[in-house]
Amino acid sequence: MVSVVQKRRKTQEQRRAETRARLITATLELLIHRGYARATAADIAERAGVTRGALNHHFASKHDLVVQAVEHLLRSTIEDIRALAKRVRAGSMTLSEFIDKLWDMFSGPLFLVTLEYVTEARHSPFLKERLVPVVRDFHAALDSIWREFFKDTGLDDAQIETAFNASLCLLRGMGLQTILRDDPLYYRRIADFWKGILAGFSQQNRSRVRPGKVAGR
Repeated sequence: MVSVVQKRRKTQEQRRAETRARLITATLELLIHRGYARATAADIAERAGVTRGALNHHFASKHDLVVQAVEHLLRSTIEDIRALAKRVRAGSMTLSEFIDKLWDMFSGPLFLVTLEYVTEARHSPFLKERLVPVVRDFHAALDSIWREFFKDTGLDDAQIETAFNASLCLLRGMGLQTILRDDPLYYRRIADFWKGILAGFSQQNRSRVRPGKVAGR
């Protein structure tokens, strides 16, 4: 039988988790809508519906709160990527569809949050040190899916990595451009053009690996 003390302790833990979750959500929302410099600790507390004292109780500083909010966002995204990996391995997701998923990431809230913390990390060793390992895990999760698409092409690791990084650089650049250019068709044409290049590159190398292979045999 659970004691009254244990029940009370569980309730306190739940409240603590809920408060932290509200603060993390508020931080991410303000990073998107106001930017790092304009998102003050007081603003975050107000948006989360908690006191400034409650914020200080759960997080040592605004930097600490931002780090943990970004870590939460990236790790949640990594879980989403792992779900995509299952579809890739099952053959139910194409390279074209995966590029579309990447574009969703690099043109939405994830990209806007990334833009804010990367800019701030240039001048904050604390942010940089804490976030580099998480960002590395994020890219490793993406890379593991990418390699599934090219595993039978005969491309070596360096070629696959280059194709992956070229894709990320293209999507990041497009994402940055969306800040000043709202033109979905423009970005769709660029993405489709790039997907065609990747598909041709992949098919060309498959032909080299299996010369003379006849369809249906």
